[in-house]
Amino acid sequence: MAESTRDSASTLILVSLAAILILMGIQKDARHLTLHTRTIPSCGVSPSVLESRKLFQTSRRYPKGIHRIPRIHAVDTVSPADTEASAEKKLKNGVHIYTEQDTECTLRINVTVPSGMCTQVIDRMVKKMSKNVTIPGFRPTAKKSKIPQNLIIGAIGHHHLEAACVEELIEKTVWDALKEVKDKALPKSEQIRLENRTKSVLEHAKTKSDYKYSVTVEVIPKVQWDKHYSELSVRLPVLDAEGAFLKRVNRIQKRFGAEMGVDGPFTEEDYAIVSYQFRKPADAENEPGKIIFAALGEDAPLVMHRRIDGKEVRAVKYDPNELKLMPGVREALLGMQEGEEKTIRIVIPEFWEVASEAGIEADLTVRLEEVRRHDLKPLSDSLAPWIASGTTKLDVAMQRGLEQTREELKQEEDDRLKDLITNTVAENVINKLPKRLLYQTAVSMYMDSLPKNRGTTHDIESAPTLVEKYMSQNKVRIERTARARMGLRAIADAE
Repeated sequence: MAESTRDSASTLILVSLAAILILMGIQKDARHLTLHTRTIPSCGVSPSVLESRKLFQTSRRYPKGIHRIPRIHAVDTVSPADTEASAEKKLKNGVHIYTEQDTECTLRINVTVPSGMCTQVIDRMVKKMSKNVTIPGFRPTAKKSKIPQNLIIGAIGHHHLEAACVEELIEKTVWDALKEVKDKALPKSEQIRLENRTKSVLEHAKTKSDYKYSVTVEVIPKVQWDKHYSELSVRLPVLDAEGAFLKRVNRIQKRFGAEMGVDGPFTEEDYAIVSYQFRKPADAENEPGKIIFAALGEDAPLVMHRRIDGKEVRAVKYDPNELKLMPGVREALLGMQEGEEKTIRIVIPEFWEVASEAGIEADLTVRLEEVRRHDLKPLSDSLAPWIASGTTKLDVAMQRGLEQTREELKQEEDDRLKDLITNTVAENVINKLPKRLLYQTAVSMYMDSLPKNRGTTHDIESAPTLVEKYMSQNKVRIERTARARMGLRAIADAE
């Protein structure tokens, strides 16, 4: 069966994709996919096997309550930020804020605290902190209210009092300021910056000048398209059911057939156990580079192969008719002899999912540990139950198996379409991405990669080292998923 390339990250946005597909309206027959709207005629069917269709129509309008994409899996979503700064606003206790666009992905909230509030906070903190200090020249039992405040402050320490006052001022004002941008700010993205570190809260109160600080929050920016979404299209290949079924039958014949050794070069009719190791290119002193962890093939299970000398190596079972390897590897393996070892210079693709580092050059050392050839078991009634469950005759099994393959391909068609839409949208969103959005995306993707009983999102966020390691190993996938989310959200809001 022809394998459709699937991005595991696409499972995070199935709800959003399903919503878009429902809104656009889908009609399918056995071989063609047509996207249409109620008001705009659908495009004509192309005679080509690859069908090209417009994904979105800008003039489409949907009934109220239908066009919104639900909240994306495990990640808080917010509305894209407006580029215009808001007017100054007065909050309680005389606090003023002014919100402005700082960068494409951040908003800055300038907070102004009146000097009167600074005085109140100083008095309250002095009273609180003076309970545990002794003032030179005064009895421990003396009332602190009768002792000059400057003496108490000297006993507490200006540095300690300043830190306590700043913390108290910010705690009492920052949350009210953040409420003004709660619909735009990404959760847990706020950063506080003091405007003037050289002038203390005490000096502000003494000179009756306002105390100022700023809070920056990350926001999802307005999406910028390389090609506008109304012009995007996907080409959906129609899989050959007959060819996919014959490949399935061939696997069954291999499974129950015999194997034999090969005395000669490795060919497309054989399969081999291939051990391998990726390293960064050697440095100027010819020292071996750092080992890179990467899978040799797409969806290839990693196994450890034990050699005759007892050494274990990372290996993969490679059948040229079944497994797709990293570009350039297949050509290097064909023609090699059993036991032969070769080192080639290769580029690990940026889209490669299982790789600690992608988009870089690496030295790949491969070795053919074993080369074998299948002796296919002839087709007979004995294989019928394996070709189609519940059958005993080969002709019946072949007919029913072909029908089952057609049904399976129909079910896979929606998944392939979702993958294509996700990748197409992600490729055309050209914004700089907020760091917090990338982090949230990584957390949800990492959670999906774990068993369900391995903790909650809160538990994972409390272990940032795990998430950071996952981000470094899956940078391309995470960025692509985040861009797709931004784009799909923008399309849903616009349509």
